[in-house]
Amino acid sequence: MATREIGRRLAYARILIALIGLVTSAYLAYTGTFNLPVACPEGQFINCAGVLGSVYAKTFGIPNGYLGVAFFLAVLALVYLKRPEYLALLNAAGMGFVAYFLYAEYLIGSICLYCTLVHLCTLALLVISVYELRG
Repeated sequence: MATREIGRRLAYARILIALIGLVTSAYLAYTGTFNLPVACPEGQFINCAGVLGSVYAKTFGIPNGYLGVAFFLAVLALVYLKRPEYLALLNAAGMGFVAYFLYAEYLIGSICLYCTLVHLCTLALLVISVYELRG
């Protein structure tokens, strides 16, 4: 497959993954802003309400859903601007936040399915960046 074709497919993959992350983050921001319950199965291990209602639901005083929205909008902007070197840096920083959020979920003793989806989107974006920069 030609290099140009691979680059185009990577861009489409990034856009799709970023849109999934954006919609999920926007949902979390919306439900958090209006104090609405999230549609999530509740149990001991999976407990979205417990995670989203914890002291870790904000970072630097900003609800994590808004941070996710900003992150995925920035990814989309950098894809549009064709700046893979900045995407790699942004995705690496995003994974730093994911590591912190995973630690927070460990401390809480529960996970949030929506948060996990955002974490997986962030990881997938980093994998694409590493693949692209290696090529």
